Parts: sequence; C-alpha cells; structure tokens
Amino acid sequence: MHATILDATHPQWSRELEQTGALLGAGANPNLFPYHFLFVTLTKIGGKLVRFYEGAGAETTTGIGFLFPRRLRERGDAVQRTYTLRFHAASGATPDPQTIVAACEQAMPGAAFVYYDPQGALSYYRTSEPMGAVEIGRPDESEAVASREIQRRVWGAPAEFLYPSDIYSAEFAAGTSLIARVEGKTAGFLFGFYAFDGASLPADWQARYNGAFRIESQTLGVLPAFRGLRIANLLKKRQAELAWREGIGVITWTADPLQAPNAALNFGLLRAVAFEFTPDLYPFRNELNHVHASRFGLTWLVGSKRVREIPTHGGRADVLDLSRRPQIPRANDGCTQARFDLDAELIAIEIPANWTALQADDPGQAQAWRSLTDKIFQVYIGLHPGQYTITGVGVADEKRFLLAERSDPRLWQRLGA
Repeated sequence: MHATILDATHPQWSRELEQTGALLGAGANPNLFPYHFLFVTLTKIGGKLVRFYEGAGAETTTGIGFLFPRRLRERGDAVQRTYTLRFHAASGATPDPQTIVAACEQAMPGAAFVYYDPQGALSYYRTSEPMGAVEIGRPDESEAVASREIQRRVWGAPAEFLYPSDIYSAEFAAGTSLIARVEGKTAGFLFGFYAFDGASLPADWQARYNGAFRIESQTLGVLPAFRGLRIANLLKKRQAELAWREGIGVITWTADPLQAPNAALNFGLLRAVAFEFTPDLYPFRNELNHVHASRFGLTWLVGSKRVREIPTHGGRADVLDLSRRPQIPRANDGCTQARFDLDAELIAIEIPANWTALQADDPGQAQAWRSLTDKIFQVYIGLHPGQYTITGVGVADEKRFLLAERSDPRLWQRLGA
C-alpha cells in the first residue's frame, strides 16, 4: 500500500476534496466531516488529507485518511508530531491498520500516527461538573449523538453540514469535547481540535504560551430554550481550564464580526482578541449566514492573568458606554459611511444590533453592512504598524460597536501579562 499526503498548498485542493466527498458518499455518510471544515480548517490546524492506493499507480484509491493533530513531543533536539489517522475505506474490506500506518510513516517520515476507525469500537466517558443550574462535562454516546440534532436545529443545516458524533469518543481524542446539561437534558455542546502552529502571534506570546500547540475551538451551540443560562460562557470557561491543565495557553476560533451578542461574549466577557480578518472565509449559507461568511480569527490567551482572573460564575461583560465618550472616533456610521484615515489609540467600529434578524428581514441592507465592514476590517485590523486589534465592545443607545486598540508592543505586553 502507498499513500499520498495533501494539504491546502496542493493546486487541486478543492477538487481533491470534492472527489473525496463523492467517493465517500458526502451527504449520506454521517462519519464524514463537512466540506467547509475540510476546505478551510483542516489544514489551518495542521491536518492533512491522505489518499491510499495499491500498486505503482494511484488510479485506484483503496482508502481515504484525514490527519488530525494529536500530540507534539520533544525527542532530543527534534519535535515529533503525532496525528490521529481517521481512516475511511473506499472499497472492499478495510486494510490492516498496521499497513495503513506504515504507508503514512513512509509518506511522512518523522511523524507518528494513531489509527482511528470512526465505525470501530469506541469509548465514551461521561463526566459532570455542576455549575449552578447547569452541568458541564464530557458526553456519553447518546449525548454525543444529540449534539448533531442541536447543530441541525441551531443552524438549520442539512446532514452534510453536521459534524460526526464520534469525535467525542476517547479514541478520537479531540482537543475539546464538552456538552451542557440542564435537568438531565442536553442543552448545548462545544468541541474543538488540537492544532500545530497557527497564525503568527505578537511579541513573546509564542514562547510564553506554547503557541506551537494550540486548540482550535470549532463549534459551540446552545438550544434556544436554554439561552439565558450563560451556557456558552460556562462551556468556554471549562474549555480554558482543561486546556491550561494540559499546558496549552492559546485557544483560537473564528467568529462572525457582525454578531453583537457573540462579540459581547468573546471580547467583553471572555477577553479574547482579534487581529486576523478573512472576508468570505466559509463557502456555505444557512439560517445564520444569508450573506457571505466573513470571519475574525480570535485568539484567547487562557494562561494570561487577564483571562484567568475572570470568575467562572457570575461576572459581567465589560461594555463601554460610548455616549459618554464622544472623543473616541468612529470608523463608520451604520452601513453607509466609513472613514479609513483614523489615527487614534482607540477607535470604534459600528456593527448591526441584530445581525441574524437583519439578514432574514432585509438582505439588501445586510449585504451593505457586510460589504462596508469587510473594507473597514481589511484596512484597520492586523498586526502591522498603524493597524488595530479588537479588544472590547461598546454601546451608544441602541447602537453596537467593536472597540479596537492600536497594535503595538505596549498592547501586547498588557494583554499577555
């Protein structure tokens, strides 16, 4: 058996994924990851696609593997990357796991691989930690299955957009595997993946917070009936605690910059920051994404004092009342006017007060908001001199704002302390 390993640098990456989906029955295969995850996030976390074949030519594919980061180990002067090898047989019987692993070792010398069959015998270890009226913990098998239904209900997504339930298994070893329970009912979930490297970090954050091995927090969902119990906050706080116990100091994720409630959670309460922006990142549309899916890349220094001092219970989001701070310049007035010449230590960027409803009720105005703010974020957000980092949120009467501070060493020192 031979293996060819590919990632997003391959010139036919999109085509390879499409062929893989066709081969493995995308849409009807509940064990297959969504296309948007494979297209965007798999290689972002340091993962790869593996095509297995027999004989000298690669015309006949016998199996497909997806490599997920699992561990980063120092071996003398070298660092060894260990991957979970998620294998899908393409035809006939599944080859011997040792043969599959050996083919990967030959294709990627120096790396280690743990064979994983999503249809094999799997283990689920239920845990529980009471947090007021909510319990947070690892799911049992039935709760893992229930998370797919929550995905469908929250996003209105068809089957091919749902994540497999087996990723909560002990054998898969996801970076984060949590669900929330209220009176014994599955109310929400949070899962994420280990990641090798990632986007550049400022100043000394890479060394101080072990930036070479991170967690990419992928998806968090809470059923509408249980909102108001601060479940999202509790799930994220538990994620941070568990990551820090493992020696992981950086958690990253993507977020829609125009969702004001998410901004209040991410920046105002959790104290994450954003210095990355990608327009039209994900190739999908659903009930929460009627227009193109632009995203912030968020960075959460879970080992920093600023984050660790947030109380697990209680606590309120830091929200600046901009009606009392008229001297803070605003980059835009709604979705019609913008300034691209601001030069202040702190600036405010207006976002819609209710982005989800606006997309459903007024698609034209929603597109205008997305187009204008895309331009604003592309100009202002980043690590280069003269650019800004999103660090907070603000309000002025019924309007909602993101607060951005000038990206410079003084900011990195304060945030990373």
